[in-house]
This record gives sequence, structure tokens and C-alpha cells, in this order.
Amino acid sequence: MRSYEKRKFDRSKISLCVVFFVIAIAMVTAGCSKLKNDNTAGGSHSDTAPSTSTPSANTPSSSEPGKPTPWEANADSLNGKDGETMTLACSPNGTLHNVWGSDVYTSDSSICTAAVHSGLITLQQGGTVTIELRPGRSIYGASERNGVTSQTYGSWPHSFVFKTPNTDALVRVADEATPVLWNTAATLGSFEVGRTLQVSCPANGKESNVWGTDTYTLDSSICTAAVHAGKIKLETGGPVAIEMRPGESSYKGSERNGIKTNDYEQYGSSFVVK
Repeated sequence: MRSYEKRKFDRSKISLCVVFFVIAIAMVTAGCSKLKNDNTAGGSHSDTAPSTSTPSANTPSSSEPGKPTPWEANADSLNGKDGETMTLACSPNGTLHNVWGSDVYTSDSSICTAAVHSGLITLQQGGTVTIELRPGRSIYGASERNGVTSQTYGSWPHSFVFKTPNTDALVRVADEATPVLWNTAATLGSFEVGRTLQVSCPANGKESNVWGTDTYTLDSSICTAAVHAGKIKLETGGPVAIEMRPGESSYKGSERNGIKTNDYEQYGSSFVVK
């Protein structure tokens, strides 16, 4: 009896040991599993490779590396095609060169100087800009901005604009009314009787020469004639529409709205302010 009870007791001890052993293995396994999961979820600077990302299509062009471009370089020298974009880097301490146009520039204008005119870079610091080559226009405006005065021009076969979030809005404004200076004459575009031009005169104007009354010689200042005709004021400027007319045998000057115009004899072409 005692021998049976002893064997029974020994088997019970063995079973109990097995149970404890199984529980111990389960606890160790769970602990290791939790440790692995914690390391996987949280990551580790020493074990995880640095992530890399590809710049998005919306990355500003100014952050892209640009092709080094001298200040005298123009878009014609790039040998590109209409619709093509190019990112260019203008060096610091540049020298200003000729620019024709305002927001939309002739392809033979200095790219870096036009970028200063547009307020995208400075003469002292230079910088990176992206241009888009475009078809030509029948007329290019002029304006004074950021220490650069651009010039008007008539028809030119190719143009460029700077790619910014405001590009489309600026081009629309230029299409609606060509910006001009107060000394800009109506000779800025090709002459054609009946042709109309929509221009925009800047505020704080300074009067320039005008010949005639109501009908003005084509070489008269558009903006000053518009003040004389009572359409805008020197202080505020504004949009002006003119229509080209045939020449007159004589032009009579007068004084109106603070502007005194001059007499002139025969002249081959004229304009009126609409």
C-alpha cells in the first residue's frame, strides 16, 4: 500500500513539475514576443534605415538646382521650344541688361534682369528661377519695378514667363490691358486705322508730351492724353482704351484737367481716347 501511494505521490510531483515547466516556457515566449512587437512598433534610430522621399510635383521651382546662367543671357540663347520649362541660376552681384515686356517678356530679354523686375530675385543675391517659353505676342508692355524699368515693344516671335503660383493670373492681367509708362506713346504697336488698344497707366504719373485735343498725334503720351481727355488722373492712373485714326492736317492744343497740350501741323497718324 505504501509502495503504491509512494509511486502515486512521485507521479503527482512529476506532473506538477511538467505543468510549472510548460507555464515557464509560455511566459518566456510571451515576453520575447512582446519585446519584438515593441521594437517593431516603436522603431529604432540605430536599427532603422533613414527614409527617403521623392520631391513632389508641387515643389517650388526656386528649390530646384538651376543651370548657371550669366546675366546677359536671354531665352533665345537657350535654344528651347515653346512650352518648354527651364530652371536657371543667376549669380550674385549681377549687372542689369535690357528687358522688353512686363510679366510676359520678349525672348531676347535678359532673363536674370527680368527676374529682378518681377521681384523673384535681387541683383545682389541672385537666385534660382524657372521660365516657360511661349509663343510671341503682337505687343509687349513696360513697367518700373524693383529698380528695373522695362521697355515696350511691338510684335516679337517668342516670349517667356516665370513659373510661379501667380503666373496665370499675371498673364491674364497683361492680356486684358498692356501696362505702359507715362511717356509711352501710341506708336508702341503696329499702326492700323481702327485698331484699338487696351493699356494700363500706373499711379502717381508724371505728365509727358501731347499734341492735339480730342484727336492726338500718334507719338503723344497715351496716359497724359487720357488725363487731358478726363478719363484718368495722374494720382490714380488706370485702364485706358485708344483707337487709331488717320492723320490730321493740323492739331490744336488746349488746357484741360491740369494738362496743357501742344499745337502741331500735319502728322501722318492719330489716336483718340475712347
